[in-house]
Amino acid sequence: MEQQNKTVNLAVVEDDDKTRERFCATIDEYGKRHGINFCKRCFGLATDFLENYSPDYDIIFMDIQLPDLDGMSAAKKLREVDKSVTLVFVTNFAQYAINGYEVGATDFIVKPVEYAHFSVKFERILSKINAFSDIIIAVKTSNGMISVAASELKYVEVMGHSLIYHTTHDNITASGTLYKAESQLAKAKFIRCNSCYLINPRYVQSINNYTTVVGGDELKISYAKKKDYRKAVAEYLGGLV
Repeated sequence: MEQQNKTVNLAVVEDDDKTRERFCATIDEYGKRHGINFCKRCFGLATDFLENYSPDYDIIFMDIQLPDLDGMSAAKKLREVDKSVTLVFVTNFAQYAINGYEVGATDFIVKPVEYAHFSVKFERILSKINAFSDIIIAVKTSNGMISVAASELKYVEVMGHSLIYHTTHDNITASGTLYKAESQLAKAKFIRCNSCYLINPRYVQSINNYTTVVGGDELKISYAKKKDYRKAVAEYLGGLV
């Protein structure tokens, strides 16, 4: 699996210092063997992790048995603000993770963590992330062609005769049609909520009656697209399990 120069942002939520250190060492070993740069942030308490949470992580490793707020409850709160980040439970007992599908958990890892077992699961998790995040599209602006990564694109909006690419960094105005953008982003599973928006399901934070919040912006859902949009988002989240 080719991973050279890849940087993956991780959060590790584990209250036991020795367990956390061993787990991080296992991650680092995997990184050395596969040429991956891991940027890790570690938390001893779920409340510390959730406080001022920002959706910057690619993967979150969450212990289920935490002293202040258990991992499953923390995961439910996490999903209120980030419905698509890859979540992996780490636990002493596999039966504690059986309800992980309720919070869109990708997998679970049983303690004590052994490298051989971890590497097999981690390979699968990273493959799913890479299949999405490595998609790069070229958009035509007044200043020339610009490359945009699907992983950083929240949604595309039709504005008059232009397209606005709303990314995690800024907004890019470009020429083109939403149909062409949709075909470019097909492998990233972007979806429509009406004729004006093409949405990255990774950044969908909530769906109400005829509105949806995407990357902090409230967008309208058309009557014609309501059923298909809800289904597509549900299927995307289901695909992460």
